[in-house]
Amino acid sequence: MTATLFQHVQIIDPASNTNMVGECLVEQGRISQLSDQLGSIKAPKDATIINGNGKALIPGLVDMRVQSCHPGAIHKETPLTLARAAARGGITSIVCLPNTNPVLDDPEMLKSQCQMLSGLSEPLKALKVYAYGAATSGLDGESMAELGLLTDAGAVGFTNATHAISNSLTMRRVLSYAAMLGQPVIQHAEDPILAANGEMHEGEHSMRLGLRGIPDAAEEIIIARDLSLLQMTGGHYHVAHISTAKGIALIRGAKAEGLKVTCDTAPPYALLNDIAVRDYDSRYRLSPPLRHEDDRLAVLDGLADGTIDAVASDHSPQDRDAKSLPFGLAEVGYSGLETLLALMLSLYHGGTLSLMQVVALISYHPAQILGLNVGQIRLDAPADLTLLDLNKSWQIRGENFASLSGTTPFEGTPVQGTVLGTWVDGIQIYEAG
Repeated sequence: MTATLFQHVQIIDPASNTNMVGECLVEQGRISQLSDQLGSIKAPKDATIINGNGKALIPGLVDMRVQSCHPGAIHKETPLTLARAAARGGITSIVCLPNTNPVLDDPEMLKSQCQMLSGLSEPLKALKVYAYGAATSGLDGESMAELGLLTDAGAVGFTNATHAISNSLTMRRVLSYAAMLGQPVIQHAEDPILAANGEMHEGEHSMRLGLRGIPDAAEEIIIARDLSLLQMTGGHYHVAHISTAKGIALIRGAKAEGLKVTCDTAPPYALLNDIAVRDYDSRYRLSPPLRHEDDRLAVLDGLADGTIDAVASDHSPQDRDAKSLPFGLAEVGYSGLETLLALMLSLYHGGTLSLMQVVALISYHPAQILGLNVGQIRLDAPADLTLLDLNKSWQIRGENFASLSGTTPFEGTPVQGTVLGTWVDGIQIYEAG
């Protein structure tokens, strides 16, 4: 494997709070030398030299919430388009939800999911794929899956994917067993009865549009119940794509009490509100729904003060036919892999978050939540790296996505921050242009 020397790059590593202009040498797929002295690292004769000209070198992104659509729905996304989209987005590790067909409630199916890119040609097959095990058999929400066997097969946590575990006894059992296994339980916090047949956030705007609403309470009730169960069981509880002010307040309080609680959100809940659903445009049909502006501001506060630990793309691709239906009948979801980094950088350019905070939210923190040995730039760490131009602007256009799905609620949005190259274990899987 050819060595690579990154010269004159702005190295940003949240794990060590490093922000320096320097050099980074990669050998045998790992980081072998780091220096803040330009010209001080002597590369092997056959090394590839990359002059970054001051561009940022950050840990490869770790996307902790991805719907792969494989197996069972490759008309929405194939392993090839998934890998290409991740690489273009600067993502080096993805964590797949178990809502495939068949469901990842079987150890062999889970192993197969983690090897889904093995049939691709180099270099895309180097992208790291992890998977959650199904918390309940067939994702039925009632009967607990074989959590121990799934852990042995490589599961990095347990979840019921896009539906809450609403049965309190089942959730208690899942939390208890996951605690014994040292695994997190990831919850889609939405009460299925309150949210039933809902089309968008419940409020003044939904009433004007005549669309059925999903109240904030649907999220808050599940979180409050689960926190009570967590006090009984111990373990690690994680809320996915948190979207409400009261939900965030509950997590903040639980952390203050010393409970092992983490949560993530996704770019739409930090950057958009329910007013975006003004023309019945199904690109804005998401789960959870876009919330009130007060909730969006609470998400920003949660990101800034550390209550919200991570940001995931929430990649949930849908084919054109599924999104071409009337708003209430259209499938929820969007393609998020290629826009995660640029959208999060908008919070840096806008002054809401520091650059270190942004990088931590999409690399180091999700890796730490799931116990993955990635998301850092340190000696002997895997050389999972993303080189980017922080200031180069572009416009989000779904038609230009590598993802098979070109649906995005950010269609036409101007952003700053362009991925120049992506490396996994020292192998370059993407180069701009």
